[in-house]
Amino acid sequence: MPPTGGAGTLKKLGDTIFAVAHLLALIAVFLYGAVALLRGNYARFALVMGGLAVYYVLVLHKPVRKEIARRRAGRTRT
Repeated sequence: MPPTGGAGTLKKLGDTIFAVAHLLALIAVFLYGAVALLRGNYARFALVMGGLAVYYVLVLHKPVRKEIARRRAGRTRT
């Protein structure tokens, strides 16, 4: 019987908290850019969205593609 609780559970919880905090930060930055656009500040909107695009390409694109491939490989046909 596998142990319950312990360091593994705390690590998963920490990873989840880390991921949720970063997702909320990304959403906040996106909303900041959207508000800038609504107020007519096109340069700030372009800078914020450009920064998010660069962040996605440099940091997130490879893991996202891996996760998509992993999920497709796990899917069974019926």
